[in-house]
Amino acid sequence: MTDSHTDTALTLPWPSAVSQGAFADSCCEDFSLSLDASRPRKRLTELMIKTALEKPVEMQAAGAAGPREWGLKFQRSPQEVLPSADGRRARGIRMALTRLEGSGDSAKAVPTGDVEELECGLVLSSIGYRSLPLDPAVPFDSQHGVIPNSSGRVEGVPGLYCSGWVKRGPTGVIITTMNDSFDTAQSLLEDLQGGVLDISPSREGFGLVESILRSRGVRPVSFSDWEKIDAAEVARGKAAGKPREKIVDPAEMLRIIGH
Repeated sequence: MTDSHTDTALTLPWPSAVSQGAFADSCCEDFSLSLDASRPRKRLTELMIKTALEKPVEMQAAGAAGPREWGLKFQRSPQEVLPSADGRRARGIRMALTRLEGSGDSAKAVPTGDVEELECGLVLSSIGYRSLPLDPAVPFDSQHGVIPNSSGRVEGVPGLYCSGWVKRGPTGVIITTMNDSFDTAQSLLEDLQGGVLDISPSREGFGLVESILRSRGVRPVSFSDWEKIDAAEVARGKAAGKPREKIVDPAEMLRIIGH
């Protein structure tokens, strides 16, 4: 259940894995390929269309077993899990039907006032992550679990930037987060070149942070410290015939850097 196929939070491996699993058929609502969609979004939509049109016989030949069916329902928003008569298990889920207002990244799902009940015996939540407020001085959208921003620039706090799920919400894969970080870095560079950021020598920077940490008995790990850990991992890996041997014990890491 999602807003629309163009805004779905599914990633490419999901429909591919499901279509090759123990399902005899798929049942997806009508959707079309948007020419304005990004390349990853186009690939995902193309895969969903291919999966929806694939014949049961073809799926059986690919190794599927059992008369089960999977499907996607768009423009539904879960409202309530309906209990069985004895209250011990789920019997269904009530969903509000929605419509999209706006387009692109600014599109919002708005309830139509209609509801729909779907019978089921098991309910799984597919969103396992939600960002939390970092500091009272940093604005935070509790409804969407993100920091309000424009291309990574935190709204109302010049010189502060964000990236990743706290920037866009828990969607995408590793490459999505990488591109998202590049976007934020580009914003920072533009502000740096445009004189928006104050980089005058009078600003203490990490020196001030370090003095506060040391006053509290906290010894920070520097980049040169990390290089010592990195060198130790590479040396151990070389002895074992691999790129590196990862050190996972924090106490051992601190011993290597002499803390």
